[in-house]
Amino acid sequence: MKKFALAAAAAITLSVSSQAVNAADMPPPILRAPPAPWVELGSNWYLRGDFTYRMFDVSGANGPEDAAMFGAGIGYQFASWLRGDVTLDYQFGSSFSATDNPAVAGAKLWSSALFANAYVDLGTWYGVTPYVGAGVGAAFNDLDSEGRWNFAWALMAGAAYHLSPNLSIDFGYRYADLGSAYALTGALVDVTTQEFKIGLRYKLD
Repeated sequence: MKKFALAAAAAITLSVSSQAVNAADMPPPILRAPPAPWVELGSNWYLRGDFTYRMFDVSGANGPEDAAMFGAGIGYQFASWLRGDVTLDYQFGSSFSATDNPAVAGAKLWSSALFANAYVDLGTWYGVTPYVGAGVGAAFNDLDSEGRWNFAWALMAGAAYHLSPNLSIDFGYRYADLGSAYALTGALVDVTTQEFKIGLRYKLD
């Protein structure tokens, strides 16, 4: 009996030792890092497109006829109340049909502008978000094939109506100082505009 007990104890000791050796030979467990949080990169970006009815105020003349303009841009919503965008506008030719200034009589004015804009959204009520804004950039004024680059600035106000979580229709007013244009005599005429816009803003997912 004593021999049997000693044999059993030896067998148990060998089994435990073997298991310990096998455990020591096993590679350490692999600890997997938790997955990185998913970030929605496009959630604050938006695209915009605008149609504009433009009225000119050209110093020293009665001014050209009202004109149509199209614009497009890309923007970013920095906070619930602050956003910014970059826009490019192209205005179709506008003729001076009635003027008492011979320097621009019969001329046609085109104007394109690139603006960097910032807006403050003033809250939302019943899906309507009024806003104010300002922009700076550059304008290219072409008066009868005489082109000129200018510093330009603008002040805006308007309201957007949310058609869906991603799509808004925007009604706005903009006063823009587009710098100067060369008159036919070589003189400069200042170009400012008052504009009424309607456009769409689409928030990217």
